[in-house]
Amino acid sequence: MATIEERIKSSKQKLGEKIPCSIEVLTPVHIGSGVKLANKIDFKISEDKQRLAIINQSDLIKYLEENPDEIENFLSNKLEKLKKTPDGKTYNINGNYVGEIYQFERDGNGKPYVPGSSIKGAIRTAILVKLFSDLSQEEREKILNEAKDLRKGENWASEPIVNEIFGSDSNYNLMRTLQVNDAYSRVDVDLEHLHLMSLKSENEYGWKKMGKDKKTNQPFPLQTDPKYSTSIFVEALSIGTKDYFSMNLDNFLLDNQLAKNELKFKEGAINAVRNLTSIINLYSIEKLKSEKQFFEKLTTPKKLNLVIKEIDNLIKKIENLSKDEFIMRISWGSGWKGMTGDYLDNNWLNIFRQKYRLGRQNLPFPKTRRIVFEENEPKYLTGWIKVKLNVIAEKENKNFNEEEASMDVMERLKQKFNVKEIKKNKTTKRR
Repeated sequence: MATIEERIKSSKQKLGEKIPCSIEVLTPVHIGSGVKLANKIDFKISEDKQRLAIINQSDLIKYLEENPDEIENFLSNKLEKLKKTPDGKTYNINGNYVGEIYQFERDGNGKPYVPGSSIKGAIRTAILVKLFSDLSQEEREKILNEAKDLRKGENWASEPIVNEIFGSDSNYNLMRTLQVNDAYSRVDVDLEHLHLMSLKSENEYGWKKMGKDKKTNQPFPLQTDPKYSTSIFVEALSIGTKDYFSMNLDNFLLDNQLAKNELKFKEGAINAVRNLTSIINLYSIEKLKSEKQFFEKLTTPKKLNLVIKEIDNLIKKIENLSKDEFIMRISWGSGWKGMTGDYLDNNWLNIFRQKYRLGRQNLPFPKTRRIVFEENEPKYLTGWIKVKLNVIAEKENKNFNEEEASMDVMERLKQKFNVKEIKKNKTTKRR
């Protein structure tokens, strides 16, 4: 008779187990909640325009309840005319105009977190590109022609490709074999300052100023100096932030022959799921090298040396990873290429650009990038993270909700029942 340890090990192998993971922020990461914080309501700017304080709304409500004579002041003049503003988290803004702030995703308790869906979406994109590139030329042409002839909007253009790679519906979708849990942040978010860079020509760029010129009723021209363009402020996880989450691979669906036959998973697709780290890293290096080429062509008004240097740093990090680590880009700022996977060659890209009227035909597509500034200099692309598999969470990390995933099952049972040792099953003779 098998011991309890042997049964548990066998069950893990058949059904899969949680893989404890760490996530480290390499460039500022913003995941939008859909909410924008408003000036004079959610935050207050100092008179010298050097500092900004985000006011906790529960503290504001409590203050107004305790000082009802201030309610009228707030309703008519917002935060500016309050006799005393509740304390808030303060940031330096160096004289930049801040009209609104993009809020980071938060849970019901107001804590920022990285949704598992954001991580899984980036993984899915890398697998999609890998499996699509593994198809024969004839297969790719057939699928792309189906997509071209699809009489739906541009949001549905990838439907034939996705159905071919992952399956026609959720029940037969390859990605159901991978579950990714949320990563809860141990630290609060920071405030990051961005500008939107856009091409004027192959080697010339400018910084976008939002809105229209009142005199001409035309969009403002691109600005040579970013201080005259529109500043974008977002809540973001800062570089070096490290958090934890867990993933689970459903070994039963990947290994059981009956399940594979019913779900019609191809061996190549199953191998892709099992080799996530190498597939993601190869995809990330390819995209980073492509971005480096994009920025190296831009010389006017000046070469974006700091941005190029940081791209080189990311490439070097990928080249020095262990087999259980991968680097990828997630969420806001990853742009059209990150969302679609960027697997089209130039011919097919032009076909879909013409069909859906994407961008200006005389310029590369896409022609815009969100760039994070540091000390008023363009420096970082957004959203790059490093993930390490099979990690042990620090004991002092009380916010890691998946601690049990990193423990041996027998150890968890010992802790649960407060015993030093669990006796093993003994075989008994029948009488």
